[in-house]
Amino acid sequence: MLKDKTVLRNVIAVLLGLSVVYLIVNLGITLNADRLGWYDDVVFPEWRHIIKYFTKGEGKIYQVDFFGLMLLTSGIAALCGGIVTAILVKRAKQAYAMLIGFILLLVAFGDVIFTPNHPTWYEIAICPVLFLFSWIGGLIIDIIYKKFFKKQKPSSQSY
Repeated sequence: MLKDKTVLRNVIAVLLGLSVVYLIVNLGITLNADRLGWYDDVVFPEWRHIIKYFTKGEGKIYQVDFFGLMLLTSGIAALCGGIVTAILVKRAKQAYAMLIGFILLLVAFGDVIFTPNHPTWYEIAICPVLFLFSWIGGLIIDIIYKKFFKKQKPSSQSY
């Protein structure tokens, strides 16, 4: 029975980590697109048009700004998602944070493949950023837990 609760806890932790990533990326994309000249209220159904606008349209002068901020926002989101996941799982904190990174890596590959017109430097940079930042989030929590919350085993030697 204990393993079933652990599996459920880990699944919920991964889903919450992915939800945090989604919320931060959604907020970042919306604010970034609004700041740089995309004045439509809808962002995600128009994702292909936004990318085309910032790579080939009037917003081409903001291409580095838009995709650079997208890269930064995605990295911060992956870091926060890795942190949330690592806090909620009981064991293997870095492994579950890396699972978040791997899932984000697959989503990024899908975005790059099915949505054309990304700049080449963004396509190359997004995958390691997502995976690395989520792992760093798990590593931070793992170090904090080992340093401050791990119970010290009493020494069996008596002097």
